Amino acid sequence: MEEELCTLFAGVTHRKDEDRLVFFDLETTGLNTSSCDICQLSAICGKRVFNAYLFPRCPIDYGASKVTGLTTQDKQLLLHGQPVETVPIKEALKSFISFLSTVNRPILVGHNCKRFDCPILLRILREFDLLDNFFDVVSGFLDTLLLSREMFSLQKYSQPFLVQHFLHKTYGAHNATEDVRLLQELFTVWRPSPNLVIRHTFYEKGPKHF
Repeated sequence: MEEELCTLFAGVTHRKDEDRLVFFDLETTGLNTSSCDICQLSAICGKRVFNAYLFPRCPIDYGASKVTGLTTQDKQLLLHGQPVETVPIKEALKSFISFLSTVNRPILVGHNCKRFDCPILLRILREFDLLDNFFDVVSGFLDTLLLSREMFSLQKYSQPFLVQHFLHKTYGAHNATEDVRLLQELFTVWRPSPNLVIRHTFYEKGPKHF
């Protein structure tokens, strides 16, 4: 596996398109990774974007709504008070896997994904018997929070702070589509070495990892 990753990152970390990295993000009903549900799932690979809003199966915490602007009313999901079109969760997950299958064994890249996004995504994929389908098309995960902590000595490592520090702009943080777009920009600017990237790449399918 490590030899495969060396080959992968030797090619992509110094190419502008980075066409085997898929940056992804979730917006959820809360912070409890063992019980919260997904409200938005987004990914980007170069110029290709995937985005799906999902009507959650549990209430959205007040704190989560305050951060994301997502609320529910009368079986509708609202973003800053405006209805958004949602898709059933299993359909969204299948569409996400289909999107990933168009990339050659991608690495999924997320900020703080090892502690947050991955446990939630894998739990729900397992719930809908889609975990094997998912791992049939992906190679692993990369956490840019851990990567940035090793690369840089900064006072904070939140994505909004990193975007301001390295890209000199602000953006609509905690909207998954904007988060993945800016994370891809950050990674392009950072240009981490293949060895450093490999050190922070992991593979989890239940208790297994490399």
